[in-house]
Amino acid sequence: MSDLTRPWAEGDPAEAVATANLFLNHGVITYLAGQKYDRQNFNADPEKAVTTLPLVVLVNRGTAGPGEIVAAAILDNARGDVLGEKTFGNGSVQKLIEIPDGSALILSIAKYYTPAGKAIEDASVTPNITVASGDEDLVVDEDGNPKDTEQPKNAAPKPDEQLLRAVEVLKNRPS
Repeated sequence: MSDLTRPWAEGDPAEAVATANLFLNHGVITYLAGQKYDRQNFNADPEKAVTTLPLVVLVNRGTAGPGEIVAAAILDNARGDVLGEKTFGNGSVQKLIEIPDGSALILSIAKYYTPAGKAIEDASVTPNITVASGDEDLVVDEDGNPKDTEQPKNAAPKPDEQLLRAVEVLKNRPS
């Protein structure tokens, strides 16, 4: 696998492009560019789109990398709404340089951009419909990943405010 196609810990950018393309029949999905890396465009292929039904993408502060590519493509191409909280902001291509002493250096050599031209790494993705996730008690590790926490067995699950609002948005959209 080449350095430029090395998947992020959160997933593979190529899968994000393929996923976004399922919902887009035109437009730029994302592009990749760096100081010494020529711009590479990823455009929607109309033959790969599977639906034109109304769409809402749910995001929160844990949405990173490929999830951000999908959300930004849907939002910037006016294909649907993005609902939730501002995303994590992870969108770079890294190159591993091995050092003779056995150590290594990882350099970011390019960034993924939204169709509107914002670097995901710098700007994250801001939803057009903001709804707090309601997980103020969310415990995360040093990398920002959620930790499993015990809930009392008798506790009723809290309603998912983001999901409820997304359903409301979809019901109010013409199909």
